[in-house]
Amino acid sequence: MSARPWSVGVSLALSVAPMVRTLVALVERSTHPEPDPAMVVWAERSPFLDRMLVTAYLTVALAVALTALARRARWLRGDRSQHIALALGAAGALLGLWP
Repeated sequence: MSARPWSVGVSLALSVAPMVRTLVALVERSTHPEPDPAMVVWAERSPFLDRMLVTAYLTVALAVALTALARRARWLRGDRSQHIALALGAAGALLGLWP
């Protein structure tokens, strides 16, 4: 049975969201290895909130791209894509524990 393209795109993007969050944290830590303690304490906005907003933005962009890809590629709409989404979600959850 073939799934709808939007459901494939959204499910794959949401399954990769933990990996996107981990990549955002790794990029942030590689570009800013040690934050200024005064900036952390006296900042008006939380860096956690900024990281989550960037992650949400990238996940929505990925959902749009995967939905467009699922419209073109019939193989992506098969039942196997749901198993791939589950495997990617599990890998992302484990990877999210690392940093």
